[in-house]
Amino acid sequence: MNQRYVLFRGLKSVLIGLLLVLVISGAAAYEAPRFLLSSADKPVKSDAIILFLGGVFAEREKEAFRLLHQGYARYLIIPAFHRVIAREPIPQPDTNSHTNSGVLKMIPPFYERTHVEELYAKKIMDSLGLKSAIMVSSPYHMRRIRLIASRTFGEQSRSFSYVPTPFEYDPSSVWDMGRGKWMFVINEYIKICWFHLYSLFIS
Repeated sequence: MNQRYVLFRGLKSVLIGLLLVLVISGAAAYEAPRFLLSSADKPVKSDAIILFLGGVFAEREKEAFRLLHQGYARYLIIPAFHRVIAREPIPQPDTNSHTNSGVLKMIPPFYERTHVEELYAKKIMDSLGLKSAIMVSSPYHMRRIRLIASRTFGEQSRSFSYVPTPFEYDPSSVWDMGRGKWMFVINEYIKICWFHLYSLFIS
């Protein structure tokens, strides 16, 4: 009798543990898209707009140019292309100079791509004397951009706003998400974890 009672209690504990894991996992999955989207801001007039590369670049580009033409910033920086666009002609920053190329060649190959883009963006902003920026990308991408900016730009990142393109639909409800969106969300969390991991070993 005692053995059966102990076995029953052990089985009950295992079942309760499994149930708790399922509940926590379900809650985490339910909140996962919403957490990524909660990092979005309204655009604030700034020195520059920074546009990030991605698989749906046309939608991001459309929002960046809309903000530029509406006068939110004088400069549009596309760090992945080492390009600066301005509402008035300006000299292009020398991103291929000996100093810049020497520094950027020191970026380890394991750095996450958004991290590399932000390092390029920082060098361009520094060369033009720019202090504030609007970061433009996909809605699910904004959490990672904000996270990396806080490390790359330090206190300067407090002068940034993080604006997702409205031309790309990324639902906050798990019921509206297809397989493609789920893969996007999962990929974002993998990249966030990877950034946190290698950040432990860099100065």
